[in-house]
Amino acid sequence: MTVNTSPLSRLLAAAALILGIAVVSYPVQAQQVVRVGVGSDASQSLSLPRGESAVIELPVDVRDVMVSNPAVADAVLQSQRRIVLMGLAPGATDALFFDASGRQILSLNVRVGAPVGVLQDTIRRIAPNANVSAEAVNGAIILTGSVESAGESERIERVAATFVERPEQVLNMMSIAGSDQVMVHVRIVEMQRNLIEQLGVSLSGSVNNGADPNWVMASTPGFGVNAGQAGGGAFTFNSPAAAGGAGFSATLRAFERVGVVRTLSEPHVTSVSGEEASFLAGGEFPVPSGVDNNGRVVIDYRPYGVGLTVTPVVLSGGRISLRISAEVSDLSNNGSFSLGAGDGTSLVIPGLTVRRVTNTVEIPSGQSLMIGGLMQSVTRESIDALPGMTELPVLGALFRSRDYLQGETELVIIVTPYLVNPTDPGRMQTPADGFQVASDADAILMGRLNRAYRPDQAAPAASQWQGPVGYVIE
Repeated sequence: MTVNTSPLSRLLAAAALILGIAVVSYPVQAQQVVRVGVGSDASQSLSLPRGESAVIELPVDVRDVMVSNPAVADAVLQSQRRIVLMGLAPGATDALFFDASGRQILSLNVRVGAPVGVLQDTIRRIAPNANVSAEAVNGAIILTGSVESAGESERIERVAATFVERPEQVLNMMSIAGSDQVMVHVRIVEMQRNLIEQLGVSLSGSVNNGADPNWVMASTPGFGVNAGQAGGGAFTFNSPAAAGGAGFSATLRAFERVGVVRTLSEPHVTSVSGEEASFLAGGEFPVPSGVDNNGRVVIDYRPYGVGLTVTPVVLSGGRISLRISAEVSDLSNNGSFSLGAGDGTSLVIPGLTVRRVTNTVEIPSGQSLMIGGLMQSVTRESIDALPGMTELPVLGALFRSRDYLQGETELVIIVTPYLVNPTDPGRMQTPADGFQVASDADAILMGRLNRAYRPDQAAPAASQWQGPVGYVIE
């Protein structure tokens, strides 16, 4: 470091001392110095941070200096043998130095990059325990070294991105000294309750004159909400028409259905901090996506069921940042698509009912947080009637039909992350440990598939087992 000790500064300091004013001298950052000796290589390279300068000292007097790209660097002559080269913008340029007779003294290949010196000081402040080096190459910054966690690496990368024009100019080549592993326990619970009610009357009547009927009347309910009659029972009254008389037929249809669907999934996924983990419990269904060059239909498979994608990032203080996407989907006739084939058959592609949540949360290890709670209620009702007859007292009910649907869906997603470490394989147990197939006598006489069994007897003595325990399949 150098301190400004020019005559002017000394004069100002003496005046300040007389007037009683305190003067603070600020250090100036040392410049790079490139010295070219007699007989040395006339071609050299120089890496210069943007906004900083370097001093070029030559063995002979220089007359002309030419910079091929003035937008990248600029040269200022302080004396016949001292030139100051300043970096203006990231890039590369050539600086050529000539003497009075036109001979080339020096060819300097200058590369101007980001001010990594300031970046290096910033990294030391925000991550004092990290061993990270920053290097500017062709307008980009390369980060090398080791950090303690993925969160620390991400913070350093975000800081480095402010020193370049675009974030992709930062190359993160840092390694994580101790990679934390996170187990994420996700509990997905969904309840669906459905109620269907249908009540309708079908009427038909005719007047017969002995040959063909001269007058016919008919009224049939359409049940538009549930796409036709869903089921149930019917009571029919029939009065056939005699010759020259009248006939009447009435059918009363009534139906009620109550349904409950429960979906429960508790996936456990483990991943290294910063890496993505996924889980799917369900299946895949085929969907035509096009036709190849031979005229054959190309089939893609789309997943459905309970899906989970999570990316944990361990932060300081034992906190965990989770980028999580959970989805519950079912095959449904709603939104299905029918595609006709050349042989008269049709291909039905089912639709999907999807409940999806995507979120980023921050939770301490071992704590839980509900990231998705959905309560949806749908009510549909339609009445089919014969115009003009529904206003009749009492008898008007015979000309009306009612179709009713009520559906309720409640979805809850609870997330619990844990910081975990590997353990001894002898402490692990699976559902197949200790499994015993039932004997022929038990299978024939008692109808058993397997016997109740206990876990490994080598379990810790502190554990007290009471009654049959473990995994039992009835």
